[in-house]
Amino acid sequence: MIKLIELRKLVKVSQFLALLLLSSASHAQDATFIDNVLTLPKATVGEAAYALELGLSVNQGNYEFGVLAAAEIPFTGTEGASVFDGAVLRVPTVDVGGTNYSLDLALISGDPIIFRLSSYAEVAAPTPTALAQATALFDESIETQIVQGKCIVCHKVGLLANDSGLLFASTSQGSAATNLGAFANYLNGSEAARTRILSMVTGVGHTGGQQMNAGDEQHQALGEMLRLLLEHQAGI
Repeated sequence: MIKLIELRKLVKVSQFLALLLLSSASHAQDATFIDNVLTLPKATVGEAAYALELGLSVNQGNYEFGVLAAAEIPFTGTEGASVFDGAVLRVPTVDVGGTNYSLDLALISGDPIIFRLSSYAEVAAPTPTALAQATALFDESIETQIVQGKCIVCHKVGLLANDSGLLFASTSQGSAATNLGAFANYLNGSEAARTRILSMVTGVGHTGGQQMNAGDEQHQALGEMLRLLLEHQAGI
């Protein structure tokens, strides 16, 4: 088992390299594998944490990793970290050639410290949340084409739709987030509000008249974005 004092003895890198490791640990938690070097911005041993660089070598067909550099960093928990349990260093995700893998590295030597790849598995990309999907769709197909291209003519403070409950901001830095929030507030978890919006934009009970045809590309995009917002609000 690697004791903390043993790992501290590994800190023989220059101050410059240590600072680089600490910097990477403060800005990212994802492990990387570049030029046969596995960089772990955060690896925990008990309640201590380290930034590590492990060098890959192939020994009789086995993939082995030796410690190239190490620097102690503040311990803030194990979330997102590689974790050493005394026998196996578990790396939750590392990008290798554009594909993410989880790795189990078994300790085979304590002096020098050497890990051997014992197992690996491809890590499926997480499914974007409903809010993330709604935001992406809004930015791509709704903010410019629908909100700024159609709605803003009336749905703005002081204009014709001032009392509609659905007001937007003109194009500016942050306007997309503001306008997506306006839709979310108007919906407030109500499917009826979604139906009302989709009906009114086709001209039904809408002072501003018809802005799109039911079922056309823009109408479908708007409907899907609103559905995703409702899904998010429902906690699905």
